[in-house]
Amino acid sequence: MNELALLVDEYINNKGIKYNFIADKLDISRQALYQLFRKKNFNIDDANRILSVIGYKIDYAIKPL
Repeated sequence: MNELALLVDEYINNKGIKYNFIADKLDISRQALYQLFRKKNFNIDDANRILSVIGYKIDYAIKPL
C-alpha cells in the first residue's frame, strides 16, 4: 500500500468502521475494496471515494513555503 492508502486504512481502523460497511455503501465487494487500497496509484480521488462513505474527505491545498 502507498502512504495515502495506509493513512486512510489507519483512519478507518481507528474509527472502528468495518470494511464490509464501506464496501456495501460503495456497492463493491470487500475484496474489491482491498484491491483498491493496494493499487499502485491509489490517489486522493480514491481516498475521498472511500472516506465519503463515512462523511469525511481529504482536504489539501498548495501553499507557499
